[in-house]
Amino acid sequence: MTKVLGFILVMNALLCCGHAEGTILTIDPNWSTFHPGERVTFICDMNEGKDTDWEYEIKKNGEQFLHSNPRKSFTLLPIQIDHSDEYQCCGHRKSSGDTKCSDTVSLTVTAQPKPTQTAGPTTIPVGGSVTLSCSLPSAGWKYKWYIRTKNTPEVQLTDEENRDINVAQAGIYRCLGMRPNENYQSLVSDEVSITISFSNEVVVTRQPNRPQMFSGESITLTCEVQGGETTEWTCEWRRDGKTVKVGNDKHLTVSVNESSSEEYMCQCRRRDDWFSVTKWSEKIPVSVSVMVSSPVSSSFPLLLIVGPFSGIVLIVLLLLLWHYRRSNVLCCISSQSSATNHGVDQTEGHLYSSLLHGTTSLYETVHPSGATGNERCHNPEEGSVYVNVRPGHKSSA
Repeated sequence: MTKVLGFILVMNALLCCGHAEGTILTIDPNWSTFHPGERVTFICDMNEGKDTDWEYEIKKNGEQFLHSNPRKSFTLLPIQIDHSDEYQCCGHRKSSGDTKCSDTVSLTVTAQPKPTQTAGPTTIPVGGSVTLSCSLPSAGWKYKWYIRTKNTPEVQLTDEENRDINVAQAGIYRCLGMRPNENYQSLVSDEVSITISFSNEVVVTRQPNRPQMFSGESITLTCEVQGGETTEWTCEWRRDGKTVKVGNDKHLTVSVNESSSEEYMCQCRRRDDWFSVTKWSEKIPVSVSVMVSSPVSSSFPLLLIVGPFSGIVLIVLLLLLWHYRRSNVLCCISSQSSATNHGVDQTEGHLYSSLLHGTTSLYETVHPSGATGNERCHNPEEGSVYVNVRPGHKSSA
């Protein structure tokens, strides 16, 4: 009897407090996170009597949210961000007015999500494959995958609904999440480009191909795909890691200057399949050579100027020296002639007589303009030659 009275007291206490064991609130779908525009259904199960014995209400944060209803389920559509809160269901027995309430259930609503797409290597060899992964922060998603190329529009990969897929086709991939049995989907992911790399070696040639380049000169680089001569390529040129040219022309002309010191490399893509590419070539340095002037080369322009000038000066000096020596010789001759001719009238016969007997030297007398016979005669310089003319004798130096 005492146990029965105790049980009755406990039940009364629970009913007075508005809570009784057995009342359960569930949500459908049972996801941890919802997003604006989706729907959610609250199901209130009293686990006592018939469902029609009760009237139901949903409370949000302890306050009435959905009014009494003879049905135990409530659908909220569409969900909004401000619907994130704690929810509780309560049942009111029609016959007695007794009330029973469930434990609280948390409902989280966040903005429309955007999936993150990841890949292993984005460049794969011919015949290879790569795994793509599309992930969202919450569970309960299926996935849609899309692919497009440069020459084809975007299409859905209808056979793929998994989070991870394995692909061997080059192209641009995107994905999105889709709620099962719901007309609701996530935003679309960013693009991921998958390319197929050919094993063909790419070689860069130079023209002119010489080790030294000087400022103002031009050099033409050519991107050659070994073994791909019959394929049409589009080539991309990079200088120090930055793209400088993309086009169907495999040549790149570079003008070098004093500040030129770069490295060039190229890669080629098939024109009919933009995502099928070669590997990058080796880096080709292009720089201006510093020319160090040699003594001969540096003095050559100076010689072109100084040489002719020195020759002219030398000729002038030689002419002046010749004129100087000639003036001295003439001075000496004039002086000696004046001394010899002193009293010529008295000794003319004696002079001729002496000449006939070879006793006197004969010097030609030349009087320069303005000569007075008093000019000072300088001593003969070394190398001067005087000739004694004597009848019947050989000349001596």
